[in-house]
Amino acid sequence: MPSLEHIGIAVDDVATVIDDVRTLLGSVPYKAETVPEQQVRTHFIDAGTAKLELLEPLADDSPVQNFLDRRGEGLHHLAFEVNDAEAAMARLRDAGFTLLSDAPQTGADDKRIFFVHPKETHGVLVEFCEPAPPNWTPTTVSHRNGQLAVYERGDSDRPSLLVLHGAAGSTLLESAPLMRRLEPHFHLIGVDLSGHGGSSLPPDDAFTIDRLANDARAALDAVDASTAHLFGFSMGASVALRLAHTHPDRVRRLALLGASAAWTAPLARAMQARLDLDTLRRRDPERTAPFEAQHQHPDRLFAALRAFVDTLPDKTDEMHRTLAAVDHPTLVVALDEDPLFSLDDMLDVHARLANAHLAVLPGTHHRLAAAPLAALTPLLRDHFSVESEAPSPNL
Repeated sequence: MPSLEHIGIAVDDVATVIDDVRTLLGSVPYKAETVPEQQVRTHFIDAGTAKLELLEPLADDSPVQNFLDRRGEGLHHLAFEVNDAEAAMARLRDAGFTLLSDAPQTGADDKRIFFVHPKETHGVLVEFCEPAPPNWTPTTVSHRNGQLAVYERGDSDRPSLLVLHGAAGSTLLESAPLMRRLEPHFHLIGVDLSGHGGSSLPPDDAFTIDRLANDARAALDAVDASTAHLFGFSMGASVALRLAHTHPDRVRRLALLGASAAWTAPLARAMQARLDLDTLRRRDPERTAPFEAQHQHPDRLFAALRAFVDTLPDKTDEMHRTLAAVDHPTLVVALDEDPLFSLDDMLDVHARLANAHLAVLPGTHHRLAAAPLAALTPLLRDHFSVESEAPSPNL
């Protein structure tokens, strides 16, 4: 079922409206964005269950200015999110509705949008929007005789949150949907770990947790973030823990999804099977194509990851020492049907941390993009929004 994504409000004087919203709600826009096709500048305000989108016309003949000339300031449209804009258009055409375009158009906030004629929706313009693949441009910084791709989203005056993807993921492939949901609340930093996405492989094609943790620290340095909250998924969770262990002063709070405290040989073999690029190409070429398009050297990356995973069963004692040393407030999130890490695995991680809380969410995939983000987002928002307390002593 489509869910309410935002409420569009046409405004004459955006500065005055922002001041009024600040007084009414205690909120200000977390970002502004120009949509040249619509001759409008949008200002997004987080309103809890949905967003407010203030629409500022940029030309006298723009659609929003025409609306203001006819009806004055006020409600412009209601927007509902769908997973497939083309399928939604087909369904509504079959139901007899008149659509205002033949195909989805580019909208603000990384969306593909279309509208239903207001004469058929009781005078209210209705928009349907589909999240589009992110077209974010990274900042590239020199790192380890190569480059590191770093992404920033959200207001830099808000608390910084570094989002760390899993093995064979990247910011655009994996982290972006979660970052979009958290954008109203945090200064978000995404980094493509070495060899992933837009970042270079290490010169020797070898991964270690310390090298990957150094990638994370370099990303914080690149955006001048002296401290940050950390969220890590799978391999990214291990990287977050390692950075908290080696540089505790750089980390405020942690959240871990799909982590393990002990890599057994069977678990390593299961992960290596997921990292067999030739098999993935044969079995699921449609899903594999984005991986190959995003990574600079996918074959070398997957080979290096398989070799890295092969070392993990011998690193269990090291992981246990890391867990015992980390006393930052930590949220451990488990997926109840994760095919790689069982609830027992996550309970073990939780038990070994000195200052941790546990949450269990429904989930059947070991993929961040397939996680229940609507349930995960408020957990992360609340966890990272608590005023930082001094870490409890590790006794």
